[in-house]
Amino acid sequence: MAIQLMTAQANVPIEFLQFSGGERHIELKQNVIDQLQESTHIKASLNNSADVMDYLLLENVLIEQGTRLSVEIPYFPYARQDRICAQGQAFSLDLMTKLLNSNAEKFAGQRQKIVVWDCHSQVTLDLLRQNTSFQEVINIEPVKIIEQSEELMRILSAGNTVLVCPDAGATQRTQVIANNINPQRHQAIEMIRCEKKRDPSTGKIRTTAVDSPDLTGKTAVITDDICDGGATFIGIAKQLRSLNCQNIILYVTHGIFSKGLAVFDGLVDQVFTSNSLAQSESTKLKIINFKTKI
Repeated sequence: MAIQLMTAQANVPIEFLQFSGGERHIELKQNVIDQLQESTHIKASLNNSADVMDYLLLENVLIEQGTRLSVEIPYFPYARQDRICAQGQAFSLDLMTKLLNSNAEKFAGQRQKIVVWDCHSQVTLDLLRQNTSFQEVINIEPVKIIEQSEELMRILSAGNTVLVCPDAGATQRTQVIANNINPQRHQAIEMIRCEKKRDPSTGKIRTTAVDSPDLTGKTAVITDDICDGGATFIGIAKQLRSLNCQNIILYVTHGIFSKGLAVFDGLVDQVFTSNSLAQSESTKLKIINFKTKI
């Protein structure tokens, strides 16, 4: 289910309906209302416009019931379009955060916090604070998710592992991961930086370069927040292979994988991702089932 309603004790069953004209609808039955508590948690995967509308409808009816809300949106939609890059583009992220405030007149302090996982940039958090009435905005750092995978932590803690930062924008994010892995090792994990250049009008990557002379015998772990078609990581993996890298691992918090995992065949040995998005089973893919506390 794209949207879950939870109390401290259990999940509360909810059902969304769609009228023949396409309109979305929700009506909580009395037995469902009876399960609501003073504080309730919504976990939402907002993958399309219907999901967004369902969330707003659910929030509306919960506020009418006087429920205080905490909201968790693991993969925050439109976070990648965090600025206008060319004339004629809409500012999608700004609009999305404003949509989340559609029930603002009824809030009366009922919105406690919103939690997102490894958001694409600080802009998301800034706009959530600016455009919504949530009392607290929380971003789950990727290292918290990585720590839930014993296998990935074991790889990162090995003495021959290097951490690959995919671009300049991910430097701080990757450094936080490196700093938290260091106590597990006898020596600091080496961080390798990459440079990529995109066409601002199309978003396509023009060039990729890895800043390292030789990686013979090394295991490289590339980390980033999102993998869509995989072009960034294909380019980096090719460069790493040319530098004699022995094993290549990819960790992304949000695995969209719009072109499938076959695009990494012969380049990336294993892929780790969180459960922020639904995944198909694959021998190449390891899913980290991360859970936050209500």
